[in-house]
Amino acid sequence: MKKTIFSLLIILFGHTVLAQQIEVLSIERLKGTEAGGFYHPVFAPKGGWLLTSSENYTGLKQISLQTKEVTTLTQEPGAGYDVRISADESTILYKKTEWQDNRRFTSLYQYSFAGRKAVKVEDATREKLTPAFANNKPAYVKGARLVKNNATTAEVTPFINIEDRKMALYAGDRKTILTPNGADASYFWASVSPDRKHIVYTIARGGTFVCNMDGSNVVSLGKLNAPAWLNNRWVVGMNDKDNGDVIISSEIVAATIDGKTRQTLATPQVKIALYPAASPDGKRIAFNSNEGEVYLLNITIK
Repeated sequence: MKKTIFSLLIILFGHTVLAQQIEVLSIERLKGTEAGGFYHPVFAPKGGWLLTSSENYTGLKQISLQTKEVTTLTQEPGAGYDVRISADESTILYKKTEWQDNRRFTSLYQYSFAGRKAVKVEDATREKLTPAFANNKPAYVKGARLVKNNATTAEVTPFINIEDRKMALYAGDRKTILTPNGADASYFWASVSPDRKHIVYTIARGGTFVCNMDGSNVVSLGKLNAPAWLNNRWVVGMNDKDNGDVIISSEIVAATIDGKTRQTLATPQVKIALYPAASPDGKRIAFNSNEGEVYLLNITIK
């Protein structure tokens, strides 16, 4: 009996060791963010800079990871929510939220780095606007209809839009409605993997899941809020807890898409680590503290 228990402990211990597949090499607070106010980091497609916003998604600030220079791009309300960066890093698409007669309206803007200016792409509307790109040219979903703005025949990069609480997959000129956990579930925080083979998403009161692009092979990752792709095999998110009013703790957690490995990444300097984003090469994870300082985890995946 003792031998059996000992053998079981070895197996369990061995599994725990093997599960620690991500090593945190270092953690650093980005210079220029010490005073706080920087939230919801987004990596540029080539990994050289970040976009951040305020806690309520007002404005956009660019942070160079080389020089640590902070540049304000816009101060429009709502600009940080669902912001998109073109693959060639020449353009940003962001939304502006405004209220008219106690009704909410949203407009869409295109910011060009070449001229350092923004132009309106879509006038204020009551319909939901979701930005996207087609061959680095602006595109967007208005309501439930794809609009290509000067994108000619280029196809949009596959992305998920939430429509009527369901996932709408846009790929090329085709839209597919996906409800892998049932039509009655409410879907959000959905995105397509870099290799365009899987989708990660969260359902209300149900946790986070991964499925194939057609909605098949659903795998539960447990609680993993604000999930983002670390690479094609790993997803990173946050395990946050609140007391009903405010967040009291939050950890950065990574999980494999098969649901077999889950690992908390150590952030000893930060008790409340929120909204992780992964660099394109999967070697760095950016996140913000509760006060709005931005940190970088330098990692290696064994």
